[in-house]
Amino acid sequence: MTVITDILRTTPMAETPDLVDGQRWLVRSAQRMAGMILIMSSAGLWVLPGSVWSVEILATKFALTILFGVVGLAVLQLGRAQPVVQVEIDTVRREVRLVQGKGQRRTVVNRTPMADLGPAEQHGTMVRLWAMDGSLVAEVMVTDPEARRSLTGALRDAGKL
Repeated sequence: MTVITDILRTTPMAETPDLVDGQRWLVRSAQRMAGMILIMSSAGLWVLPGSVWSVEILATKFALTILFGVVGLAVLQLGRAQPVVQVEIDTVRREVRLVQGKGQRRTVVNRTPMADLGPAEQHGTMVRLWAMDGSLVAEVMVTDPEARRSLTGALRDAGKL
């Protein structure tokens, strides 16, 4: 007996389904800009002309410099692109895995047995897998007919299709 498919090809998933059509890029750009402005303003407290060097103000300037610098770095880090989550559907083990990273640095983010999934939808070559709470677990396009047959068979056996 031979197994047709062990693991389907992986496809990248969107980071958040609610930010589409370039909105994610716009949000990241705004975060980067805000972070840079905060970092530059922390340095600007000390170098801009007209800054006050009295002893009473120095402690406040120092605290504001630290605060603006830390918050600016945090906002810059939030604006970084998140690693792509890949979907692996294992029809032999009857599970769906969400994996981040490549090669030796791969980590499994989520592992869901097909029996624990909600209802699945199939529209041509597109298969959507839903969780029990109604959230989207994975959306994959399966162009290989053998792999699609194996996947739909596994979903039917689990009672999800």
